Amino acid sequence: MFIERIKSEADHEVRNLVAFLRKTEGQGFPYRLLSVSQKIITRLPDKMHKFASRTCRVLLVKTPTVWMGRMQFQFARAKFKLRDSVIRLQRRPETYETAIRLLTPLNHFLAILLRHVKHRNSVLHISYMVHIPYDTTRLLRRFGMRADYLALENGSPVWDKSDYLFLPNPIPFRKALQEFLFFWKVVAKYEFIHCHFGRRLTQSGWEFPLLKRMNRKIVVHFRGCEIRNRELNMTLRPECNICQECDYKGGICKDPVRADWCQLARKYGDLFLVTTPDMKNFVPEGIYFPFFLPQVQYEDYALAENKRAAREIIKIVHVTGHPGIEGTKQIQMAIQHLQAKGYPIVFSPLHGISHEMALRGMADADLTIGKLKMGYYANAQIESMFLGVPAVTYVRPEYMTEELRNSGFIFTTLQDLANTLEHYLQHPEELERKRKLARSSILRLHDDEKLGRQLTQMYDGLKKGS
Repeated sequence: MFIERIKSEADHEVRNLVAFLRKTEGQGFPYRLLSVSQKIITRLPDKMHKFASRTCRVLLVKTPTVWMGRMQFQFARAKFKLRDSVIRLQRRPETYETAIRLLTPLNHFLAILLRHVKHRNSVLHISYMVHIPYDTTRLLRRFGMRADYLALENGSPVWDKSDYLFLPNPIPFRKALQEFLFFWKVVAKYEFIHCHFGRRLTQSGWEFPLLKRMNRKIVVHFRGCEIRNRELNMTLRPECNICQECDYKGGICKDPVRADWCQLARKYGDLFLVTTPDMKNFVPEGIYFPFFLPQVQYEDYALAENKRAAREIIKIVHVTGHPGIEGTKQIQMAIQHLQAKGYPIVFSPLHGISHEMALRGMADADLTIGKLKMGYYANAQIESMFLGVPAVTYVRPEYMTEELRNSGFIFTTLQDLANTLEHYLQHPEELERKRKLARSSILRLHDDEKLGRQLTQMYDGLKKGS
């Protein structure tokens, strides 16, 4: 049985910890309190050893069914009010790496044996639990591919559908075995592995060399801050960029775990895609591949025009999962400025809701606002236009095209947002013209048939180039 020791230099901190453990014993917390002494700590009832202890050391023992992970430890640390500077966490033996080393000869043998065992014309999309890879696989099936989606998490408030769900076991040795079995049972049978956000099945990425050996093709699809460089972004666009008020405090692009994902993905990837052209600043070898249209029925969401015309207010919706990155505070200030002038605006920021609720909210709006700092529009703006609602957004001059200018998009900057909105509020006929253009123009800009053929041709090109 593994043991975690937390050593503190302050008596009152240890007392806080002990009190909490006694209070929560039997309530689902993954440790049980055994005994605490300034001299000896003993695992009491079950024939265990004794451990000599210095003053103020607390011994925690894992219960049979639950192991304390990193997030649980962070929670406990906050609960106990323990300072980072006075905590020493003694690591358990690294059984995950040991298990992977033991499985390596078998993996190499299976890679040779099962090299030709694969689903014909197949692709597996791997990602967090989000709707975009799910929709992509449904569309690819219309083009005759066997396309499936593997989600690497559960409990997302935004989306809950996938073809496969992989939840890593928290116990390291079991995790290694779980990865091994799932890889050979599912992942290894696909011709193409499409990794969104640079994600992969395993903790260490041990499957990538095996996939290459088996002549499987790896497509790496970078979608956001996992590949961005904050310092470079601030240098290139000091006046306005998404890193200025980062919701993650720079934690995503500097996270060593995500850096490892991206580094390994770039080492073994055969093709690199980016979702918006501004990301080519960080992935020069990346190919800009636009978002698909929402895979929903327009009629199920569209608001009847007579209902929209009958109301006396202007409803503006702002969908975001990252208020700092989006500049939500500045957007609210622009709206409040117009409301103070007497314009009948109802502003509805949508945050932390399901994809279904977000679509319903956008469909009921007169305008949506989003992506005013990044330099290009993204998925929420496409969904808004698909539903016939003009989207207010920002596109950098170098990415602007005549087709975009003549679309239902309303382009502005964050600094000029209030003036732009006021112009359309004073000229409702122009807003109506944009509304009539919204759906038809986005259907041309993001034609599913065209994009679907383009993606399948990319897959075919990788196969022919092998």
